[in-house]
Amino acid sequence: MISVADTDILSMFGKVGSISTLKRLFRELKVPSAVYEELLRAKEVGFSFVDDVFTDIEVINLTEDEHKEYISLINNEKYLHKGEIQGIVICKHRSGILLTNDKKAKNFCTKNGILYFDIKGILRGLLLRGILNEEEIQKLAARIEETDNTTIKGFEEIFKLR
Repeated sequence: MISVADTDILSMFGKVGSISTLKRLFRELKVPSAVYEELLRAKEVGFSFVDDVFTDIEVINLTEDEHKEYISLINNEKYLHKGEIQGIVICKHRSGILLTNDKKAKNFCTKNGILYFDIKGILRGLLLRGILNEEEIQKLAARIEETDNTTIKGFEEIFKLR
């Protein structure tokens, strides 16, 4: 099963130098061309983490049928960005998992039966698969929160029901 990453997840892991950790959990990690373009713009303004992302991630293009659905969604779903829409379409057509922390993208996935992992789900997966232990998860989350200027809401839920 392929995993398709959105820019926000790649940014979180890229800024703390942990793209390789993400790849250990999601071996078939791909990005749609629109996410690649967003990352190129980030590199142009000086974000060096993008180099690690480009080294470890494969760009995936839309098929003809996926492109038709993408065009339909881009015209009808004004609150989703191009990268999110491309990721959603790819995951729908190829039974993939979308990696996103965007609330609107997660809501769309839930309503449309598309699997997704947000930051909490990814951190929990790293823990449950034994890729990182609890202390390493806490340190990684703290670095992500500090570097990405974000708060991982409900963080303690990651450690429940192991």
